[in-house]
Amino acid sequence: MKRLRRAHQRRINNPQDALRRSKKLRQKVIAAGTVAAITFGAAGLKKTFADAVPVNKPDQHQLVVSQDADADQLADVEEFAIGYRPFDSDQNRNQIPDGVELAKRIAAAVSELPSYIPGTLMPIPNRTYKIHHTFFGLERCDICGQQVNMGGYEIINPNLELSYPDPNDPLEGGFLPELALHYLEHGSFDCYGDVHQGRVDISRLMRVLELRLPYEPNEHQLAVTSADLDEDLLTDSEELSAGYNLYNPDQDEDLVPDGIELAKQCGEVIDSLPIHDPNGPEILHAIQKVSFLQRGLEYCDICGESVNMGYWKIENSRLGLSIDVSEIELHYMQHGSFSYAGDVHGKGRLDVPLLAEILEMPSRCGDLGTIFSPADTNRDCRKNLDDLTELLDQWLKNSDLYQSE
Repeated sequence: MKRLRRAHQRRINNPQDALRRSKKLRQKVIAAGTVAAITFGAAGLKKTFADAVPVNKPDQHQLVVSQDADADQLADVEEFAIGYRPFDSDQNRNQIPDGVELAKRIAAAVSELPSYIPGTLMPIPNRTYKIHHTFFGLERCDICGQQVNMGGYEIINPNLELSYPDPNDPLEGGFLPELALHYLEHGSFDCYGDVHQGRVDISRLMRVLELRLPYEPNEHQLAVTSADLDEDLLTDSEELSAGYNLYNPDQDEDLVPDGIELAKQCGEVIDSLPIHDPNGPEILHAIQKVSFLQRGLEYCDICGESVNMGYWKIENSRLGLSIDVSEIELHYMQHGSFSYAGDVHGKGRLDVPLLAEILEMPSRCGDLGTIFSPADTNRDCRKNLDDLTELLDQWLKNSDLYQSE
């Protein structure tokens, strides 16, 4: 049985087999899609097919996953379960497949967990921790040959009263194998060795680790002190007042929590606003800022960086509204936080709904809250042939390249 699994995996991971199957699919598509070929032209169709053909993975541990429409190392059902998009392989546009990025971040999160040894005087951690189960034996990775202990880690979340793995987990009911961690470090949720063969339960592991989205954490992103149902660093009252989705931490599906994304976008908009000089010519803009900078510095409590101790008055003449935004607040917004802490303005939080209203967010295509037309399939706020190319590309990705003959 073990040999059959490996033989099947080698077969679906064989580039020649993938190319042969993609050519067969290409013939079917060309036969059925002559009109599309004429519309897009030979160059556009060639590009679309090239995107659909599987390419060699940068790491051989990243084995082909069945029923993975966008080839990002996450099966379609897994993406639905964790709130990812099954037809977008790189939601945060960092040129790393979503599954590869998530696997590596999970491996890093497990590595950073505190360890606990049962039966000792060591106090039980009050946060998520791991118990190392070591065995007198090694197992060998089928891909690279590296040998690891045949044991692994049990992960406990005392606050949620959850643990990983489930006792009935088909990979291993007692612990997350060290072999699985080895594969996770290489960007894969599968693992194949002398003892363990199978796939990690992604949704359960993410829940136990309380890992929501694979974004880069930053110490400036201070926790909110009021209710935050979806844990996106926007309070429930802020989302209700500003019209955002308080049940979804990533409503635009780019794998960045909404509060972090909105803070950075507001900071960018403020930076780009025209500056109005009250003592200069009477040139008014619909949205502008007035400088009240001072001769003095304020220091960030997190990184120690110094900024001007003054502030900007942000004015919206259409709405007759204004808000004061200090330089220290702008510093924190650039790091993805509406909360701030400095040695002059102290600790506090911006009035997020008022700021979003004054800046008329979303002010640019792609800002949080942008409503895209159904015809704008590539979400660039333009309806043209690029959208048809994107539509055809999604259709090709949804076709089963790995179906048996």
